[in-house]
Amino acid sequence: MMDSASLKTPRRFAALLAAAGFLFALPASAQTQLPPPTYGQADQRQDRIEELETQLRDATAENERIQFELLQAQREIQRLRGLVGELAGVNQSLSQGAPAEGAPRSPAAAPQPERRSEAPAPQPQQTGSLGTLPASALPGDAGQAYSVARELLVNGKYAEAEVAFAQFLQAFPEATTAADARFWYAFTLYARTNYEGARDGFVEYLRTAPNGPRAPEAQARLGMALAQLGQTRQACSAFANLPRRYPSAPRNVRDLATREATALRCTA
Repeated sequence: MMDSASLKTPRRFAALLAAAGFLFALPASAQTQLPPPTYGQADQRQDRIEELETQLRDATAENERIQFELLQAQREIQRLRGLVGELAGVNQSLSQGAPAEGAPRSPAAAPQPERRSEAPAPQPQQTGSLGTLPASALPGDAGQAYSVARELLVNGKYAEAEVAFAQFLQAFPEATTAADARFWYAFTLYARTNYEGARDGFVEYLRTAPNGPRAPEAQARLGMALAQLGQTRQACSAFANLPRRYPSAPRNVRDLATREATALRCTA
């Protein structure tokens, strides 16, 4: 017969095994009680990140657009300021009685050009309200007609000056002051923001008087008109050709072309 000590030993061993099994099962039981991963929340975070990235790209593009428009506005302000200064200088030089290109010393001594009906008359560029100077007001003398147009330019009446110079060119296409009038006609067109007409006017001046006293300035202002029309490549070419065609151009004209080319970011 087994004594009581022998019976207690297997029972104690069984109790130890039972306790060990409970301890081994505890981690597995605890692991099964963890909540499942929240995949929905991760997707929401990713969507939010992509949304923020899209907003950042949109904000960057909008900022670049605003910066570009600001740069364009600053360039326009500089152009207008420069034009005002140039017009003031023109008025001062004309009011001081500087002789025009090929102009006679006295209007009374102005030659009477032969009127040829077969010569094509230049068509004035009609911009705005330009009916303030009827054709009947045009003097019959070339010198007087030019003086009227120049006086209007000096007084800042650019619309009336535009008409007067156009009518002068129609009536006196071969007058000694015709080339000068053609330059100022294109100048008034540019001042009144008719850039296409100004471009054509400066081209016509350079065609008819390529070596005239105002040819270098006409070359520079042709580039300015082209720039205003968005023809950047042609404008830069006009500025670059000025020192080549007119190496002895006045300093102020060369500075004008350099300033405009720099503003346009022309490459050398």
